[in-house]
Amino acid sequence: MRYLILGGGLQGRALAFDLLTYDPGCEVIVGDNHEENLELTHRLIKDKNLRTVKVDVFDEEATARVMEVIDVAISSLPHTWPFTEKFYQGVVKAGVKGVLTDYWEWPRHYEFDDPLKKAKTAVIPGLGIVPGFGNICVGQAAHEFDQLEEGAIYCGGLPVRKNLPPLNYMEMFIMESLFDLYYTNPQIIMDGEVVTLKCVEDIEKIYIPGVGETEAIYTDGLYSLLKTMKEKGVRKLTEKTLRYPGHYEKVEILRSIGFLDKEPLKVGEIEVSPRKFTEALFSRKLKKIPGERDFTYLLVRVKGIKDGKRVEKKWEIMDYSDEVNGLTSMERTTAYPSSIAAIILAHDKTELYGIVEPELYFIGDKFKKMVDELALRGIYVYESLL
Repeated sequence: MRYLILGGGLQGRALAFDLLTYDPGCEVIVGDNHEENLELTHRLIKDKNLRTVKVDVFDEEATARVMEVIDVAISSLPHTWPFTEKFYQGVVKAGVKGVLTDYWEWPRHYEFDDPLKKAKTAVIPGLGIVPGFGNICVGQAAHEFDQLEEGAIYCGGLPVRKNLPPLNYMEMFIMESLFDLYYTNPQIIMDGEVVTLKCVEDIEKIYIPGVGETEAIYTDGLYSLLKTMKEKGVRKLTEKTLRYPGHYEKVEILRSIGFLDKEPLKVGEIEVSPRKFTEALFSRKLKKIPGERDFTYLLVRVKGIKDGKRVEKKWEIMDYSDEVNGLTSMERTTAYPSSIAAIILAHDKTELYGIVEPELYFIGDKFKKMVDELALRGIYVYESLL
């Protein structure tokens, strides 16, 4: 198989290394517009089946030419719609399968459903941890149960050491995405309907085994589950993000003052976006500390009816950073579901067209394959009845 990874940053390099390791004999092309990323990729991954190419995704013709020689394209590009749109346009033009780690502005992905079907190809978006494997667990529950009634997803990436100043936190992924998390009013399913809540409200206490107490707030991580699970008659479905106690209180103070506002503010002779300024400042102040371990915790709880009886079950993941290879746990738990998905999709010979929701595709045998493959990478999924 031949894979193309667009975006040669840390996430893209993790994807490339994983594909070369776990799909023996495959070829991987890493495409990026920055020479330094391509040079670093070659220095860190020494494999005869790795190739790099300088490509600008905003050059549609050049992107399609690179895609024409591969089986699956994987987007590890910045999580903004212009990049996502260009990825889709390239996939459609080349007629190849695609995988995205992101799901920002998820309803807009369906703009490419018909073009993908006409091109007789498919894209599976939202393949990280959340959105990603946590959402897939909900889909698996709906597959297993006669009727899934409720579900709750909890996820958080945190430093192992508590009380790191100034926010009891350490940067696990790009700061822009972090602020989107705090600034976006979350949507959930309540009484069978999609409702919108206010951000940073209703803090819930969640205990993580071996870690202790954390705080959880509703965040906007359900994405296409709002569509697929509503259609399946699910009555209640939520997603929350975990942080150490006190973190959200400090963030809310910053937000209430205006530090997270996007609208430019005039300061003297210049205009500056408070949010852009805060992102830049926090990227420096909250930067990952070398040698400081981190972890990612995922908990998915579901309730439903199976064989005429009420059933409750849960899935859990506790994953730690890989300090030897310099990967945060969030990078591991985001990159590996994406690479596993790409391998499964590449080897799937069934006719699959359009936008394919991960929670509808990775069920049954494919769910088991995903769990088994994660275990090979040292990410263990614990499943239990409640």
